[in-house]
Amino acid sequence: MTYTAMTDLSYANPDQNGAFVGLDNFRHLVRNDPIFWHSFWLTIRFVLVAVGLEFVFGFAIAWLIWRFVERQRLLTTLFLVPMMLAPVAVGLIWRLLLQGDFGMVTHYLHKVGLLSQSSAVFSSPSLVMPTIIAIDVWQWTPFVTLIILAGLMSLPKPPFEAATMDGAGPWRQFVDILLPLLRPIIALVLLLRAIDAFKEFDKVFILTGGGPGTISELLSIYAYRVNFKNWDLGYGAAVAFMVYLVVLIMCSVFYKAVYWKSAGAAGR
Repeated sequence: MTYTAMTDLSYANPDQNGAFVGLDNFRHLVRNDPIFWHSFWLTIRFVLVAVGLEFVFGFAIAWLIWRFVERQRLLTTLFLVPMMLAPVAVGLIWRLLLQGDFGMVTHYLHKVGLLSQSSAVFSSPSLVMPTIIAIDVWQWTPFVTLIILAGLMSLPKPPFEAATMDGAGPWRQFVDILLPLLRPIIALVLLLRAIDAFKEFDKVFILTGGGPGTISELLSIYAYRVNFKNWDLGYGAAVAFMVYLVVLIMCSVFYKAVYWKSAGAAGR
């Protein structure tokens, strides 16, 4: 992929037969491609909002289950259902539910007045991305819940018992004991979800194909369009390489945030 990104290979243009062009593709990508930057920042916003909501809801649900539910096995099994569905299946299900003419969810949105009779969710530019984010949150919040719940169930009891004896209230125990102990688990679940969300393709492709226009064209959809619709493989490889580069940077940042701080705490 790296070498291809440095060529002008294109199956749509017979004059571009794979000649080496160095970093020209990357220079054009960074300097002269507004669609790339639109897709890039759209993907960043999608990751921040979707993963942020999944973490907040997942952490809250896991904490409530940990504190107040005694028989957790049946509940956690039910939570597995959305995340066990293939992304393509999720996209097809919600595409039917939100279909403009006969979708069941669309019907009730029209009925309660949340959506006008003349509009559909996936044809409204203001509703497309919030809907995609909501579907992603529906599918992946259970994953965050299960990981956080496993971390909560593995926490040692002595620190909490000692804090109770010292007069620390629930809030101080939550901030000073529970969150620091869960920090590696939190970093892990955020990293996994951020990487997966950044390369999100299946659901968005099934639901909107990146439309209407380029309203929901995430970076992975843009890379697909350049490579397999325009057949501009050299430039498309440069786009794909940028996706890989951003994921690599995310992994590096999370690794340093977790393990460098842990090493510093151990040294003290």
